[in-house]
Amino acid sequence: MRLPRAPRTALLICVAAATLAACSGSDSDSDGHSSGSAGSTRTGAAAPSAAADGRRSVVTFAGSSPLGSAALRHNADRMRARAEALGLTDVRVEAREGTITVTGPTADEKRLTELGASGRLGFRPVLAAETLSPSLTPQPSPSPDPARGRAVTEGLRPRATGSASAGAAPGPAEGSAADAALQRRFAVLDCSQRRKPTEADASARDSVVACGADGGADSPPVKYLLGPTAVDGAHVASAEAAYGRQGSGWTVRLDFDNIGTEQFAAVTADLSAKQAPQNQFAIVLDGAVISAPSVSQTLGGGEAEISGSFTRESAEQLAVTLDSGALPNPLAVTEVTRLPPA
Repeated sequence: MRLPRAPRTALLICVAAATLAACSGSDSDSDGHSSGSAGSTRTGAAAPSAAADGRRSVVTFAGSSPLGSAALRHNADRMRARAEALGLTDVRVEAREGTITVTGPTADEKRLTELGASGRLGFRPVLAAETLSPSLTPQPSPSPDPARGRAVTEGLRPRATGSASAGAAPGPAEGSAADAALQRRFAVLDCSQRRKPTEADASARDSVVACGADGGADSPPVKYLLGPTAVDGAHVASAEAAYGRQGSGWTVRLDFDNIGTEQFAAVTADLSAKQAPQNQFAIVLDGAVISAPSVSQTLGGGEAEISGSFTRESAEQLAVTLDSGALPNPLAVTEVTRLPPA
């Protein structure tokens, strides 16, 4: 049961500069949803992704290191809860022989695979950001257009990421061996194919490098050097998919707990006094930056709304992943088997 709290300020985070137009008041979303039907969708509301044809798939997951029976059961229980929340009634999740298998309709194979997403969310301050051209040469980003995008709170606006050299934003211990190593990792990080970095499992206390997953196919890739986690996803009390107001499309609404609300206010107060790109914080999901908005004032509210090029299905998938909490252990798909029709 959620404890009563003081009214919060909602804030809207557009997931990518390339998709900001989707936040400016279009008349319908990609699913044909009328803009006059704003609201949220909760547990079990997902529609089937395709007509059942009798074919079934088995997706096998394993831990990055061997997992004991108790750990397997805990991960399987959370994946089972995610499937139930998504309305995937014809899905079986089993833990056995060091692996977890998820069996369900082949039409839902993508969603079966996403049940094993770690779901580790964190808000990290941006130390440096570099926008790359297709030739991998750093290029200045276009100036932000204040007429595009929307924010319920004016203190947080999505902004195109400015370019920065790898050495433009030193870490907290400039000149140290650790800082030099971090700068080298940032310099060599290749986000040209929008690959996720190898630091998805880094400690929340460490600075990391990461690729942006927020751009569309036509937008230039962005790489980031990020400070330690300022607000952990464990302090997201709830998440839900909702059709945005004023025709802004499908969004994911986050509600912080009391600790998260206090931490979010503290980090935005600190960032608002800095220059770009160090006045930005990155929203990092499983090692990839899904948004990096800038901050111009302290935000004391406890709610956030992530908006972008979501369909109903993708918004529900993200909301359920975040609402269920991160899996106890990171998993990877080791095999996908498609069974013949019964």
